[in-house]
Amino acid sequence: MNIEKLRNKLAGNLPGIKSQIKMAPEHRAEELFSINSDDFNPKLSAVLILFFHEHEKLKIVFIRRSEYVGIHSGQIAFPGGRYEEWDADLCETALREVEEEIGLKADSIEIIGQLTDLYIPPSNFMVRAFLGYMKEIPRFEMNEREVQEILVLDVELFRHPDVIKVREFKTHNNTRLTKAPYFDVGGVVIWGATAMMLNELLDLDC
Repeated sequence: MNIEKLRNKLAGNLPGIKSQIKMAPEHRAEELFSINSDDFNPKLSAVLILFFHEHEKLKIVFIRRSEYVGIHSGQIAFPGGRYEEWDADLCETALREVEEEIGLKADSIEIIGQLTDLYIPPSNFMVRAFLGYMKEIPRFEMNEREVQEILVLDVELFRHPDVIKVREFKTHNNTRLTKAPYFDVGGVVIWGATAMMLNELLDLDC
């Protein structure tokens, strides 16, 4: 993946929901297409998909969220969170959350574009994914209250032909299982909304 090529692709037409839905849990498409626009009023949030080069390889940053009583407990995700009224915009939300969760300053990150907004029915959040690039190798300061692990993965690992698998996962309320595709990168399991956003990125074919 080339950063300049990615920047140009992000400025054009995005793959959108057709790309995201390829990695959706089996029940998610039904939820997404049954939304009633009359009473649709999601909360807003933003995440940052962060890249940097190390040893001439392009890396991408994920976090494993802390265990808590909630929908996304313990899941692998991109750094990010809820829009707050004092944020100037959703980009500021993403950068603020990156600093709060993994200790990186906004002025060290260049925003190169954004993906298609993704609605997450279980939490009623509309998520905007921004893409950022750091020229330097980041020096993380992990917020252990919100994050239990920072994962840095080689982007090219997601191009391996066997990286996408399918299995059953517990739904957000733990009442039933749902079958879903997921990325398996050396035993790191990425599924749900994060996998959906990641797939749109990969479908840009940069």
